[in-house]
Amino acid sequence: MIPHPYPRETVDSWISYLQKSYEQGIAYEFAVFLKENGRYIGNCGLVTISKNHKNAEVGYFIDVSEWGKGYATEACKKIIDYGFQEHKSNRVYSRCMVRNIASRKVMEKSGMVWEGRHKQEFLKGEVYENMDYLAILAEDYFKNKH
Repeated sequence: MIPHPYPRETVDSWISYLQKSYEQGIAYEFAVFLKENGRYIGNCGLVTISKNHKNAEVGYFIDVSEWGKGYATEACKKIIDYGFQEHKSNRVYSRCMVRNIASRKVMEKSGMVWEGRHKQEFLKGEVYENMDYLAILAEDYFKNKH
C-alpha cells in the first residue's frame, strides 16, 4: 500500500501524519535499523489503535534489499509485544494482499492465525485485491509467553 519510490511531498505528509497520530494516541510507528551498522531499513508499528475495542493493527515494511533475513518477523513480534504489554490490547491483527505470501508468513511466524478473507477490499492501481486477515488474541499471546 506504500508508494515506492517516495515522492518528497509524500514523505513530509507521512511524517506529519505519524506525529499527529502519536500525539492523539491512535498509532505508533517505529523505524527499523540494522544492529550492525545503524542503517535504516523500514518501519513497523501499530498503525491503527482502537481504545474502545482494545485492538490494534500491525503494519510493517522492510527495504526490498533486506527481505528474507527475518527483520520483518523480528520487528512484528516486538510490535505485538508492545500492543499487548503497553497498550493492553485484547486483539492484535494485520492484513495483507492474498498474493503477498511473504507478508502472510511474517504474520504467522509472529504468532498470528488466519481469520478470514475480505474480497476486493483494496484497490491497487486498477485491480481490486483480496485481503487476508490474521490476528492473535491476548489470551493466546499470554498463554504462549509462559
